[in-house]
Formats: sequence, C-alpha cells, structure tokens
Amino acid sequence: MAMLLRADTTPLLEAVAANDAPRTIRETLRLLGERTLAPAKIAGRVGVTAMWGDANPHALSVLAVTGMVAEWMRAIPIGPEPGEDERRLYSAAYPLVQGFLAVASAVRAGLNAPETLPQPLEPADIKHPGGAHGALADAFAARDVTTIQQVLLGYYATGADYRVIQESLYITLRHRYPAGGFPLTFLLTASRVMDMAGWGDQMPALIHWYAPLLADQTPDTPAAQAARDYAADADHDLGWLRKRLAIPKDEFAGAQYREALFAGDATAACAATLAALRSGATPMGVAAGLALAAAERVNAAPTDDPAALLRAGQVLRYANAVHSATLHTQESRIWPLLYTAAAAVNELRAGAPAGPALMPTSASVPLGGGLIPAALLRTFEQQVANGDAPTALATARRYAQMGHAPRALAGALGMVAAQNDATGAPDALSGHALPMVAAAASEYLTLPVALQGGGQNALLMASVRLTADLRGDRALSGQIGDAVEAQVSASASAGQ
Repeated sequence: MAMLLRADTTPLLEAVAANDAPRTIRETLRLLGERTLAPAKIAGRVGVTAMWGDANPHALSVLAVTGMVAEWMRAIPIGPEPGEDERRLYSAAYPLVQGFLAVASAVRAGLNAPETLPQPLEPADIKHPGGAHGALADAFAARDVTTIQQVLLGYYATGADYRVIQESLYITLRHRYPAGGFPLTFLLTASRVMDMAGWGDQMPALIHWYAPLLADQTPDTPAAQAARDYAADADHDLGWLRKRLAIPKDEFAGAQYREALFAGDATAACAATLAALRSGATPMGVAAGLALAAAERVNAAPTDDPAALLRAGQVLRYANAVHSATLHTQESRIWPLLYTAAAAVNELRAGAPAGPALMPTSASVPLGGGLIPAALLRTFEQQVANGDAPTALATARRYAQMGHAPRALAGALGMVAAQNDATGAPDALSGHALPMVAAAASEYLTLPVALQGGGQNALLMASVRLTADLRGDRALSGQIGDAVEAQVSASASAGQ
C-alpha cells in the first residue's frame, strides 16, 4: 500500500483504527493545516486501507465522496467575518472525519491484513473464445471470486490502464440490476477511492475489495431481465453509435423522453431510450436524462414516506453511476447499461406520479439572505439544516437566477449533508445522505446544456430534498465544529 505522500498520515490512520474521534479530528485538522495534501488525497490513503480491511460498502460510499464534497466546499464564497479563510480550510474536516470514522473498523483490519491475492491470469494465457472479457463474464455468471480476481489481476499485471479494468467491469454489469443497483454504484465507490489515491499501484486493493461484491448473488429485478431481453434483439444493438457523425442533439433526452420512460412498462422505457438515441441524443445525454427522471421521482416522494425517498434516491445513484460510465469510456459494449437504467427508472412508476413538484416555487416562499452570495449561501445552509426544503429551494433558485457559481451550491449542500453522523449503522437512512446528495449534486453540475433548464431543474430540487430530509444525529459534527473554531482561534492568535 505504499504511496508517495508529502505528509505523514500514519497518526491519522492509527487514530481512525482506534475509533478515537477526538484524535481523528485533531489529526485531520493537522493535515489540512499543513496544506501539503489535498483533502481527497488524505481520504484516498484512508480509503485504500479500508478496502484491504473489507470495508462495508455503504460506509465506504460515504468516504468515497468526501474528496469531491470538500472540493465543492472550496467554491463557497468567503464572508467578511474574521478567520473565514481559515474556517473554509478546516471545514473540509466535516466530510472527511465522517467518512474516516464510518470505516474505522475496516481501517483497523486493513492495517494488519495480509495483502494476499491469487496469481494473475494474463490475457495471453486465457483460452476462452471470448478472451478476457469472456472469461470474466463466465466467472461472474458462476460467482467465482477467485477467477474474477485472477482475470482482473491479469489486466493489472500486463500494465493495462486502469480504464481498461473499469471498462471490463462495466461490460460485465451492463444487465445486472438488483434492487438499488448496488454492484454498479459500489464500483463507482471503488473508482472514486482509487481516484483519490491516484490509482497506480493501488489497483490490487480495488480488486480485493470489489470482487466479492461483484459475486453477490442478490437476484436481479424483473426490470433487469426486461432490459436484457430488449438488448438481445439485433435491431436494438447500439454499436452504430460509434460511427454516428451528426451533431449531438441531447434535447431529445429532455422532457418528452422522461415522460415516455413512465408511459408504459420496462420494455417501453427501453424503446423510448433507443428512440432518443436514434433522434440524436448521445449516450451521455440519455444517461443525464435518466438521472433527471429519477430526480423527478425523488421530488415526488411523499414527505412522510422516507422509504419512497430512499428508493428513488438509490435509483438516482444508479443513474449517476451509469452516466459516469459513459463519461469514462466510449466502448459500445457498455451502452446497454442505458437500457438497464431506463428499466430501473421505470420501476419507480408505481410510486407517486411525477406531476408538479411537491415543494412550492420561489414566488410562494418568503426570501431571505440578501444579495451577497456568501450571505445567501449561509441562509441556504441554515434552511436545509433545519429541514425547511421549500424555503431552501427558493433560496437556491434565487442564488442560481443571480448567476452565482453552482459549485458553491453543491458545496453548501455537501457541507450540510456531511454533518449527519455516519458512524452508526452504515446502511441507516441518514448514512445514505451524503452519497445520494453527492450523486444528485454531481448530476446537477454535469448536466448537458440542452437539459439544464436555466438551472431550475429537478436535480437541484432533489439535491435540496435529499439533504433536508435524510437527516440524522449530529453529535460528531458538533465535535468537529468545536475543534474547527478552536483551530481558527488558535491560527488568529498565532498571527497577531
């Protein structure tokens, strides 16, 4: 697990392994104060160790988004109050410490775990008629963890770029969808940890951690079978997209497409997806449209039905993972993921009708926060933290209409979501908050221009809704806040 670091993270790892919150907070603030490692790099070092310790995938999902959330938080404007620049520096501790302590037991195991893996099975030695992809598919079908690891290690041993391994896994998972879509969302979790760790020689940690999850035997939903059957028809093959030279028309993945996704069954949703692609939408645009459709279902979930909100949020996470896959590679064999995602989104049709948003528009809610971006965002954070989603949405819309940076909105949402204690049951309702908010906000920030709707789209509302409604205990965040303020005061005293 050797990494080239310009800072000593051993004390942090020891504090996390001991599940010692005060020490973990102190060591995190020390590393942030040294300014030699970006927050994501700190999280990557902890994440790799946790992977060797077989981290719970829901807990690792919290850690995996902390670097991204910390980066968004840097876009929040600095207010006029004394010490605001230092406060922003140390505020990255909120997501980081939550992620670190969520995987504390895995870090403890990972520090002492032998890094043992089977011998690689290099592509040249694979006799399968389908080559390495075929061998991986057979091992996946048999849920053979050892062979899965051998094939993936074979890619690694030959010096293949990490994107080749990602691509192989996307192809393997193109028709896999148990409830929640976790095999693919956990692959994105692992990839994000690797992004923070710098990939390189860290790939064996991903192979060790992810192969057992790939072999999970939770059955697929009927929607997945419908997508598989649809994709098997030669008329529905998507290989022709590789040769298309026309100008992209992602507007065909817009409102009409989203309506069509819910107009019939899963097969009809797949047909609507093919129609959008044939009309000129790109695979990336369709994936973004699917995320928008899932966000609409998040927003339509009744306020008194957290299970419905969670179910829709999980589909949104899956759509985000599919969108990420289309951005990672243009290999045509992964594109049936779009059919699977369409069928997964279609499963939500049994819930409340998408219809009008449950939250009022900005015109119906009193506004506060003034015109200064920092003040608006501070007001927005308070509204979300108090669970006042309608008023928070009105403030967010006002902020967007004034042309302020959307990354700062994502940072404010991440800041509030990161205050949920993630150290209890890793799959508890509040434990899902940060990954879901990160998925919604990430989609909001990467939405194609043709689908943005002037920034007033369903993803913004879903980001607010998930942050405001998936709240939990905040004892740990209170400790982090006290430590941050003490550090800011100490820095101010030292500078006098």
